[in-house]
Amino acid sequence: MALRREIERLAHDYVRKGGKKNRRKQAKRMIALGAFAETLGCNHIGELGKRHVIGFYKAHRGLSDAVLYQHWLAFRKLYELAGKPNDPPAPFLMTASEASQKLK
Repeated sequence: MALRREIERLAHDYVRKGGKKNRRKQAKRMIALGAFAETLGCNHIGELGKRHVIGFYKAHRGLSDAVLYQHWLAFRKLYELAGKPNDPPAPFLMTASEASQKLK
C-alpha cells in the first residue's frame, strides 16, 4: 500500500500539467506497476527495479505490442519522477515477420 501511495504522490503533479487524458492513463499504468510490485514484496519506490517491471510484462503477455510500449513509456516517466538513474527494461516486442508468422 505504501508503494502505491508514493506513486500516486509522484504522479499527482505530473497529471496536473499537460494533456490530461494521456497523463491520467499513464498514472494508472504507473499505479498498476506499483500494485503488481507490492504483490512481490516491494514496499518503497527505491526497491522498485527491473525484476518488478519484467515480472509485470510476463504477467501481461496477452497485451498488444502497442499497449506494452505505452506501459513502458509510463514506467520510464515513473523512473524519471522517482529520480532513478536508468530507464526501466523495455518489453520484448515482436517484429513484423514474427507477427505475420503468429497469424498463420
